[in-house]
Amino acid sequence: MKALTIEDIKEMVEKDESRTLEVKQTTGELYKGMTSACAFLNTDGGWVIFGVTPKLKIVGQDVSDTTRQEIARELRKFSPAVDVEAQYIKLRDADSKYVIAMYFERPANIITPYTYDGRPYYKVENTTAPMPREMFDERIRLADPGKFCWEKMPNRHATLDDIEETRISMTISGGVNAGRIPPAALNLSDISERLDHFKLRDEGGNLTNAAIVLFGKNPSRFFTQCKVRLARFEGKVMDEFRDQTVCYGNLFEQYDEIISFCQKHMFLAGRMDEIERVDTLTVPLKAIREATLNLLVHRTWWSSGRTPSVAIFDDRIEFMNPGNFPIGTTAEDYIKRPHSTPINPDISEVFYKSGLMEAWGRGIFNIVTECTDAGLTTPIFEKVTDFTCLTIRFKLPLTPRLSDDSVNDSVNDSVNDSVNDSVKTILEIIKNNPGIKVPQIAALSGKSIPTINRHIRILRQKGLIKHQGPAKTGGYYAIKK
Repeated sequence: MKALTIEDIKEMVEKDESRTLEVKQTTGELYKGMTSACAFLNTDGGWVIFGVTPKLKIVGQDVSDTTRQEIARELRKFSPAVDVEAQYIKLRDADSKYVIAMYFERPANIITPYTYDGRPYYKVENTTAPMPREMFDERIRLADPGKFCWEKMPNRHATLDDIEETRISMTISGGVNAGRIPPAALNLSDISERLDHFKLRDEGGNLTNAAIVLFGKNPSRFFTQCKVRLARFEGKVMDEFRDQTVCYGNLFEQYDEIISFCQKHMFLAGRMDEIERVDTLTVPLKAIREATLNLLVHRTWWSSGRTPSVAIFDDRIEFMNPGNFPIGTTAEDYIKRPHSTPINPDISEVFYKSGLMEAWGRGIFNIVTECTDAGLTTPIFEKVTDFTCLTIRFKLPLTPRLSDDSVNDSVNDSVNDSVNDSVKTILEIIKNNPGIKVPQIAALSGKSIPTINRHIRILRQKGLIKHQGPAKTGGYYAIKK
């Protein structure tokens, strides 16, 4: 680093204290200055300058061997160790006075949080604050993901009875059809062998956390954070709900529910194709799918208090994802040069092998490309405390007030109207399997769950089927005419 002059100091001080500049009048405030230095190391880097008053007047201070020794002693209180040069800039009009300047650069390749005197600090705007324990723990985990990886931790409270076998079968079948899983995997009849195929058990045979959130029958019984909040708000602010729900299923079920919710609320126009309505989404469906995958696959799990959400307004959709981009990276890095740094590699691999993810590392690029190709403004990725928010704005606003869903989603009212073959197939499956659930219908029909949900909505509207029992454990039954 070049040697500073007093003119450099004046230029820096003229900009006032900021997220990257802290001034102190003397080294009598050395401890406070070093806490700010620690915050710089954990945030965006910055300068600590002694010899400047709170009113930004450069007055300098006396410097002795004791002063230098005190600074060196305080620098040794940083962990990990820092290599910082203190510059002593003499004032021209008072040769015995010096300004002391030190630059604390945030290392690009170190994620481990810095501490000063045993405590971590970070910057909140232009103020220095103690780093919350949750943030500190998260950075420790990110620094050594192999050692602290949440998804790989064994869960000794769960058993094979807590796993949904049908969902594993569907995932393997989808992966074989996509060419990402060897056909021989179809011959794995034992549920433990299927889990081992995805490396979802540890050496002792215990289910990992990833196994539960991916294929669990009721994962929220183990992890309260395994859910997604969905909402359609009236207008452009969070004042009035038009519709809201919470998905409590496993990640594949959450994926299907999010897509179905978006398809329900985000159409601009529709046409009738035999019995089924074909809707045009205001955001390309591929962009919605990619954003949903990012929300589920790349979220952090360490805090039970963080819940992902999808909020639809008249003019935009927002995906709030627990966690942030890897330290030192931004969304632009993944747009310019798509690459993969999955925070949950096991979960990512299962979704990739299932055929739902096209390729690792292209999600953000695909979201931006799909939206801009459709004439939408470039999606915005914003860092919020403990979350990353993706906002996609609509080219045209959604209808401010939709009529009742029974009218919007209505089809011909007559039970005797012609029903296309796909809907008839679903009806026959339900007739032959009273109490059947959506995943089982999908497995028997070979249709995707969003398609099944659309067909079920049609059949229910026509009074051909009904749902009995609780939302999570009940099933569908044919109505006898």
